[in-house]
Amino acid sequence: MKVKVYKFGGTSLDGKRKIKSAVSVCVSEINRGYKLVCVVSAIGKTTDKLYDLVQGINPGVTVDESIRIVGLGEIISARVIGYALKKEGIKSMIIEPNSKEWPIFLKGDGSINKRRTEQQIKRYFPEIFKNVDSIVVPGFIALREDGDWGTLGRGGSDTTAFVLGKYVEADEIIMVKDVDGVYTADPNIIPDAKKLKYINADDLSTLSSFGSEVIHYDALPFKGKKQKVKIIHHSFGDLSYEGTVIDGKVSRKLFLLDDKLSLITVFKKDITSKKELIEELTQKIFGISKIFGMTLGIDYLGFYIPTDMSRKVINELAKVSSHKKIRIVEKKEIALLIMRRESPVNLPGMINYLLTPLANKKLNIVEVITIGREILLFIRWEDRGKAMQALKKGKINDSRE
Repeated sequence: MKVKVYKFGGTSLDGKRKIKSAVSVCVSEINRGYKLVCVVSAIGKTTDKLYDLVQGINPGVTVDESIRIVGLGEIISARVIGYALKKEGIKSMIIEPNSKEWPIFLKGDGSINKRRTEQQIKRYFPEIFKNVDSIVVPGFIALREDGDWGTLGRGGSDTTAFVLGKYVEADEIIMVKDVDGVYTADPNIIPDAKKLKYINADDLSTLSSFGSEVIHYDALPFKGKKQKVKIIHHSFGDLSYEGTVIDGKVSRKLFLLDDKLSLITVFKKDITSKKELIEELTQKIFGISKIFGMTLGIDYLGFYIPTDMSRKVINELAKVSSHKKIRIVEKKEIALLIMRRESPVNLPGMINYLLTPLANKKLNIVEVITIGREILLFIRWEDRGKAMQALKKGKINDSRE
């Protein structure tokens, strides 16, 4: 059985013409022998309108708390697309949160319950496809452990599509959005930004963790290595539209930097308000050494650099214009462990979960820096081997099966 997943964003369903275009593409794919899973977002700005309405009644309410109202936007989209497909003679089924076949479930911490979700999808979807050609699923919504509605967060329809694509073993996932692909920069800000024909899933996940909104960062870890993913614009018109193809898969990594590091710290009262001093210090260090991490506090600025460069760096820092008013110290014998996660989201207790294996081995930590998908773990040089072994034995896995 050949299966494709189409995810239609809210903009791509905003109006009769766009809905007809979306349905036309689905019909074409089915006529080519594919079974389809259609994941839909709320039409246009429906979600925002519903949320604003609820906030007018209860200003402190969250999206998650009001999901039984806010999520109706996705339900309406699913019913409209399901109705339109049937009018085109397509055998279609809509699955809603109250359906016994509902596929997406959450755990108590708000993360996706992968085991239950996989079991549900593999139990029902192949059977459904024996009688229908298209399954329509509202995105964004998930069921909590208590059976109530929950959410996958803003942009969560992307995650719905990738989760379904993974567990139905789809040949391809097509994301129909209000952008025509991934660019080297935001084309609304940089007019001459170039559209990428291909991008690696790992690279796109990193970009997403730093704010790129093309694909939700929680969605990408569910992409299979050989699974084809394509981003196209809602005005595509036909199936030959190129867009951007996402290759490969998102990976977790744990590796140890070879370099022995020193932490060079500059102390100065209220240094955060001394813009010129920070700029001067940073320029001097970047001019002569690699920097593997930076840390900034109210009264200090620290740089992690190779130890064999520390003397030269300290001599240069002593030449800054206000050198008599600063203090410079060095902490030596530091190693750097880098943990790259599948997703940048910090679930409750995440850092503790990752570092517990080190605490159990009574290994001291110099500092932890988190940014995007990476956790930079600075430890004593002599503990680096024990730390690697502890983390590997702990089976570090921030996706938490």
